[in-house]
This record gives sequence, C-alpha cells and structure tokens, in this order.
Amino acid sequence: MSDLGRVNLEWALALLEGLAGAGLEQVVISPGSRSTPLVLAAVLHPEVAHTVILDERCAAFTALGMARASGRPVALVATSGSAPGNWLPAVMEADESGIPLVLLSADRPWELQRCGANQTTDQVGLFGSHVRVFQSISEAAEEEEQRRRLRALGRQLVLECQWPRPGPVHLNTPFREPLVPAGELPRPEAGEVRPPALPSQCPTPALLSKLLERFSTGPGLILCGEAGIPLDPVLDLAEALGVPLLADPLSGLRFTRSRCPNRITAYPRFLASPEQVESLRPQWILQFGTLPLAAALRQVLEQWSVQHHWVVDHRGRRIDPLGLGVETLPVDAQALAEALCRRYPDPAEPEWLDRWCHAEEGAGELPVEGRLVRQVMATLPDGSLLFSGNSLAVRWLDAWSGQGSRHIAIHGNRGLSGIDGNLSTFIGMARVWNGQGRRLALVGDLTFQHDLGALANTAGLDAVVVVLQNGGGGIFDTLPQRHLPAFESCWRTPQAIDLAALPGLFGVGFQRVEGVGELDSALEAAFERGGFQVVEVLLPGSDERERSRVSA
Repeated sequence: MSDLGRVNLEWALALLEGLAGAGLEQVVISPGSRSTPLVLAAVLHPEVAHTVILDERCAAFTALGMARASGRPVALVATSGSAPGNWLPAVMEADESGIPLVLLSADRPWELQRCGANQTTDQVGLFGSHVRVFQSISEAAEEEEQRRRLRALGRQLVLECQWPRPGPVHLNTPFREPLVPAGELPRPEAGEVRPPALPSQCPTPALLSKLLERFSTGPGLILCGEAGIPLDPVLDLAEALGVPLLADPLSGLRFTRSRCPNRITAYPRFLASPEQVESLRPQWILQFGTLPLAAALRQVLEQWSVQHHWVVDHRGRRIDPLGLGVETLPVDAQALAEALCRRYPDPAEPEWLDRWCHAEEGAGELPVEGRLVRQVMATLPDGSLLFSGNSLAVRWLDAWSGQGSRHIAIHGNRGLSGIDGNLSTFIGMARVWNGQGRRLALVGDLTFQHDLGALANTAGLDAVVVVLQNGGGGIFDTLPQRHLPAFESCWRTPQAIDLAALPGLFGVGFQRVEGVGELDSALEAAFERGGFQVVEVLLPGSDERERSRVSA
C-alpha cells in the first residue's frame, strides 16, 4: 500500500518545481495542518526561500511588499478554512496595483465538503474577479504523468500572474490525510530556471508619427503617476520635447541619479492658485501610469479639458477617473519614450518651460508638515527605500518632498489606498530591498495601529517607521464630514493607545519626539541603533489630553 503522505509531498514538490523553474524565489507561509505538503515542499526546495508569518493578513501584505520591491512573483501558502480568506485585502490591492502573487490555498478533499467537516468551507472562486486565474486541482496522484502536468501548471501560473495583466492567481489544492510522509524526507535537487519570456508591446511607427504630429501643434505636458515599471526614459523625453514633467512621488521620478531641469514637483501647491492656471494650460497631455494624486492637478485637468490627452499603460487599463475621455495607449512606456526621443522631436519654445519653473520656485514657504517631510527626505541617502502610508502621509509627501539627484524609491499601496496592511507591505519590501541605502516608512497613527501585529515579524530587520501622531484621522479635517455630529467618535477616531509599550511587547526600539524640531536627531539615533525602530512625532492637532498623559 502506498504512503499517501509521501504522495502528497511529491505532488506538492512537483508544483514547487514548476513554480521555481519559472523563476519564483520567495514563499510566505502561515502555519496550519492541511497545508503541510505545500509547506514541506517550500522548505525542502533548494531554490525557494521561505518566510513564516502567523497572521495570514500580515503574511499576504508582506508577500505583496516583497513582490512590489523585487518586481517578481511571490507565493503564499495557507491552510483551509478562514485562513485564505484573510488574504482578501492584500489580494484586492494586488489586483488593482498589478502585483504578481501566486496564492496556494490548501483544502479538504471532496468527500469532506458540504458535510459539516471541521475547518472546511467553499474555497472555489474565493477571490472572485480579483484574481487573473483560478483553478482547483484534484487530490494528489502517484502517476508521473500527473506530476508532469502539475509542473507545467506551476510554470503557467508564474506566466499568468505577470502577463498579459499582472496580478494575483489562485490555485486551490486539496489533500487527503495522512499529510506527513513516513520515513526520511526527500532531498530535491535544484533544477533549471527558465523564467517565461514576456512580450514587449512596442509602439508602431504610425503611433509615433501621430504623437509627434500632435506635439508640434503647441506646448504640452507630461504627467507621471505610478506605472509599476521604471520610467527613467521619460526624463529624457521631457527634455527632448522641452515640456514640464509633473512627477507624482510614486512615479519613481522625483529622486533619480540623473538631473532633469524639466521635473516639476511643487505643482500640488501652485496649481491651487487660480491666477496661474490659465497661463499654464497645455495643448496636449501625455500621461504615464496612473493619474497623479494631487487634488489641485485633478481640478485643473477638469477645468482645462484638454482634447488630446493620452495615457500610456502597458496593461491597457482604462485610467480616466475624471471622465476626461482620454485615449489609452497599451504600449511599453520605456519603449515609447525611447522611440520618441530617437525621432528627435522639435522642442517647445523655452518660455513654456520657464513659466512652469517660475511657478515651481514661487511655491511658498514650508509649513510644519513641509519641514517634517524635508527632514525625512534629508536622512535618506542614495539607494534608499521610502514607503508612504495613505491618507495624509502620501499627500504631505506629494506636496513637500521636493526632488533630488540621488535615487530614492518611493512606494505605497495606492491601488485601493487603504490603511490596512501598510506596515506588513513595508516589512516585505524592506526584507528584499537590495539598495545600499536606508529603509523608512512614513505613516499616520491610525495606519500604524491598523497593522500593529506586523511588528511581530520584524526580527533581524534594520528599518525605521515614522508615525505621524495627530490624534486620529486628520484627513477628515479637510473633508465635509468634519461638520457632522459625532465627527470625533465616528470619523476622526482619536485612539488611546500608548506606543511607548512597543519595546516590551514586540522588542522594537521606540522614541517619542515633541514636534518637528526634535525629529532630525531622533532619526539619526534610530538609524545608528539599528534593528527595527519606531519614531512617534507628536504634531499639532493631536489630542492635548493624550499628549499630556504620554509626556507625564
């Protein structure tokens, strides 16, 4: 009689061989029983590194962070029941942001379905339209032909989570007991790694001619949001065309090793001035990636209603939240920018760019939040990683980060702009970040508290989190909800948690500073100490009674 535990393991190993053979290198595991064959396969496979995280929601966001930082697929493993359900928020973010994840959920076999068996639920189609592919496979089989098919399926999943539209894929894998093989465990050997060839969507000569013809009719504008790929050739394109380049902080173009005189970053502030808007009206707009988040920019785009507005997105998504009637160009952004530069376009009159640069220089003095952001940026050397939380943190960064000639990679979870899982995403990114600089996250107090359990996963990691403590959801102070009854309790929601307890609870470092004036020295001390450090900055607007309590 065959050893079913060994059959299960060989089945799981065949799947891992296919995944690893296509280039998958990281697996994030949450402990469980039914997933034992998958966990063992990930632990035993010589070409796969594994990370174990108890909380499945934290695990999913950590995997998302790893995939976001590396640009490579990352797998998740969890047991059956509610466990994979905890992946849903991260799966939704990965769907909207185009992050490649391979979801491997263990399941009970068919005979335990719909009969009241413990830890069993319907996992078929669990994530609905948020995954690119869903497949539920049969229970483990001994036949080599079946395992060969499973290896091929693993390779296909790695391809499908990257092309044609990057995002999560889900494989549901039922296992019958016994789940642990008898005798000595196998020692699988490393195999050949052949990542799938992903096609490049190069622009056609007709498209290039069409764009260049339109560019020659008047001055234009280049917008850069989050694109999911490096956009460095767009800097050269802006210079070749002689037009302003408005770079969102998540575009990757505010802090680059190459200087660009066309780069404009203070537009969230000066476009809010009505007297300047008309003089800055472009004749055409070329947008790369998502629409930049600045509210002032969105308002003037609606006011300008530019007829010729193209959005370059290699996934071919419709990106038009303002309903401007933009035209989508489903081509590779790098290839388009480089091809346009090779055509040597006629640059716009210098006065057009001068107008924008003059507005940039007169954008005003730095308020408290501006000084805080500039201090944070000043602590980050070349090759650093900066993760921004949502709500106020990313908006402050947008308005006040400035620009520089050192490479700082700025990231955030802007697919759905949630405050959930931000710490876990940062921790995942920091773990695989290969830059020589520092790792820092800038988050609000509610964002930090929402993912507090992530701090249990920081062992061996050198990174700093700056917590903006302004007594709850400060972004609601800028929204109409501030006039509603129960505003404090139902929207701003100030919390009573004391972060000074973090060292004893999670073993992380902690400092609390009274305002921006103490931040410089606190950050340098945090980086010098090493390990995982939390710096809480008390800001105007935080609850005064709480400030008195924690400073006593």
